[in-house]
Amino acid sequence: MYVCNIMTEPGLTDNYSVADHVNAIIDHCGEGLIDYCLYDTGEVIPEFIKKYNLDGAELVEQDFSDIKDKKIKFLKENMSVIKDDFIRHDAMLIADTLIKIILDDMKFQDKHNEPEYLMMNSKLQADKEINKDKKRNAKNKKVKKEKVKGKSKFISKYSERIESIRHADEKIEKRKKASLRKRGVEEDKEKLDKMNRKKSEVLKAYQESKIGKEKIRPKDYDEIRNEKIKKFNLKK
Repeated sequence: MYVCNIMTEPGLTDNYSVADHVNAIIDHCGEGLIDYCLYDTGEVIPEFIKKYNLDGAELVEQDFSDIKDKKIKFLKENMSVIKDDFIRHDAMLIADTLIKIILDDMKFQDKHNEPEYLMMNSKLQADKEINKDKKRNAKNKKVKKEKVKGKSKFISKYSERIESIRHADEKIEKRKKASLRKRGVEEDKEKLDKMNRKKSEVLKAYQESKIGKEKIRPKDYDEIRNEKIKKFNLKK
């Protein structure tokens, strides 16, 4: 079984199709080496393809013309996954595909009661349950998200990407609002500081004027009376 590359290698397999990869192996090793060729459907999010395009790589073209060994059976699977922002092969899917081929061959040879068959079939069924759980969890997450309007093929295919872009726009808008609020708070703070400075100046001026008034304030009635009595007694 030959698992074909998902992306081309710059300088090595530029513009290679699935057929080009298979024929290159046949040229080096001869016919009869490959029974099955597993290739990707090419349903990779464009955002990641663009990243590879910048380095000179591109998706392997799904072209099967001029295959030198016509006995090869081609299997099409969506086996590309994204790991750490890189396009990788789905190892579990490849393993399960290989197990299915072996089980079919063992069935044909009437070996479905053999321990090897039972063991591999058990592994296959366990992987199916794991995949069901993954799909169920992914579906539950999608239900929680706001539904994207429209039923076009593009929207249904890239709904998650569209949703992430929408959330990114919302985050940018929130940052703008936060920035404006921060600017408004700073302006309010500046106004408040200015008011406090003005208040301090007014209070200081008031206190200074109060002290001045206390210095030149007129004498009260008791002081005047005591002075008059004193003068009267002196004259007497």
